[in-house]
Amino acid sequence: MKNESPLFTVIIPCKNRASYLHHTLRTCMMQNYENMEVLVSDDGSTDNLREVVEDATRLDSRIRYIKPSSGSGMYNNFEYALQQVKPGFVIALGGDDGLLPDGIKGMRDTLSDTGMELLAWPAPQYFYPNTRGINGQLCIYREKGIRIIDSNRFLSRQAKNLQYTSDRESPMFYVKGVASTKLIEKVRRRSPNGQFYSCAVPDGYSGIVLAGEVSSYAFSGKPFSIYGVSPSSQGLTYLSNDDRAKKISEQFFESASSRPMHRDLASQQYSPLIALMTADYLLTAKDLPGWSGSFPPINYRQVLLKGLEELSFGLYGEDRISRELGILFQIAVHHGLGEFFLEKVRTSHRHRQRVPFMGNGVGYGKKAYGFYVDADIYSIHNVLDAAYVAQCICQAYSDVSTWKSLKDTIFRSLAFRFQAMRKGNPFPHESEWRKTY
Repeated sequence: MKNESPLFTVIIPCKNRASYLHHTLRTCMMQNYENMEVLVSDDGSTDNLREVVEDATRLDSRIRYIKPSSGSGMYNNFEYALQQVKPGFVIALGGDDGLLPDGIKGMRDTLSDTGMELLAWPAPQYFYPNTRGINGQLCIYREKGIRIIDSNRFLSRQAKNLQYTSDRESPMFYVKGVASTKLIEKVRRRSPNGQFYSCAVPDGYSGIVLAGEVSSYAFSGKPFSIYGVSPSSQGLTYLSNDDRAKKISEQFFESASSRPMHRDLASQQYSPLIALMTADYLLTAKDLPGWSGSFPPINYRQVLLKGLEELSFGLYGEDRISRELGILFQIAVHHGLGEFFLEKVRTSHRHRQRVPFMGNGVGYGKKAYGFYVDADIYSIHNVLDAAYVAQCICQAYSDVSTWKSLKDTIFRSLAFRFQAMRKGNPFPHESEWRKTY
């Protein structure tokens, strides 16, 4: 980057998240990077969200409240917020997400060191109480160093696995990545309507479409932001079966009805199944004129099986399952796989709902360690607290992540222990201190 201090813009499109947004903005206010702007785009909130933003603005002039001309749904709110961004780099947060301490500066340094226009990282997740569990939980996936990711290898993996949410290398600039506005403009110029977003849900599409605009991008094992999952998170409303959540989901389904999925997905209405969303992102991006991304043909038998697998684990209520099965069946018929799908449904069984790991723990995957922290034990009450704890854990991991650092840590510990075990001088002889009584 020629400019040592380019503009970084944080867009926060949200609605009715005032109580959580307060903490999100605090994570932005603690950033030690001056050339930064935070745009909170309000999609017709009925709570005191605007008041929360204006209070923050009085303390930090980098924060600004914006609002589309009328409440127009998540898709249009994201697009509107993105249109207000000035040249530089951009990251999007939800109203309950946050930045880690020194996050913007870390993004700047990594982009400068690698010379890339696109950067991703494994963002920790903070689950507010009564989402993942009663106490809340912080989940951190720590990977080593910085590496360069081949874009087409990433896209090919997406076409095979159909799991954009679990791929930590996904360069979507929603919470877990940052992108140059030059790349945003490239996508806009390819899109028929001149807009960046083309799918009903904005998050994962950005990672797919931007990966196809570059041959490679940077990935940092050190995170710079954090997901917050609150009771008001859209993803939870898809899975919750209470009446309020169902009403919110139905409202979203209705607002998304004007943007059906790709024609190869039978132009069906929006579905929250990850397999279908991933396929929709890939197919939609591939249709953009001149888009340079490449991936093998999508296997629609695999799409159907992956979608059915998601439904089999009991995360959806009965009426939700019927809706998604209907969508999958129409896609199956569209590809001449109707009987195949019906047979799979007849022979498949629903599993008991998976219970998430609770409390403190450590897990180990192929490429990364996972740390699970009980929020109540460590007095983590909001995403700001979680951001500080995540930063400390990541730093501690970095201190012992190399062999030299590990050796130094062990030797210092042993030296301290041996020093404590050494015998010192004896006490003075009793003749020097004993008194006769």
